Amino acid sequence: MKRHITTIYILALFLLVFSCDLDKGQFTISNESDFDIEALSITPDADNRMISLKKGETIEHNINMKMVNTDGTYRLSFKNESTGQTITRAFGYYTNGNQIEDIIKVRILNDTIMTSGKFDFIPN
Repeated sequence: MKRHITTIYILALFLLVFSCDLDKGQFTISNESDFDIEALSITPDADNRMISLKKGETIEHNINMKMVNTDGTYRLSFKNESTGQTITRAFGYYTNGNQIEDIIKVRILNDTIMTSGKFDFIPN
């Protein structure tokens, strides 16, 4: 019996350490618009990184959420290279500085920004 309890504790510790990375938000960003994108950022991001996307480009992007310990919404901001217009949208939700979804997909269209979350494990 004692061996089973020890095994359960070791398994729980292993899952806790290796199952998720709580310090980052993970995104797949697709530029499906007719324009190039400059200075795209998603906040909160302790690294304050900005990226650029060409028309038709898709990238994986992670944000550093180490300094966040509250609940809130993400904020996406970017510059439309052809018009110079800066576009900002709030979306999604994080709790206690942790992303709820495994990954969030962001699709940027000409006049719309669409987001959807992916969950790898949904309990029955």
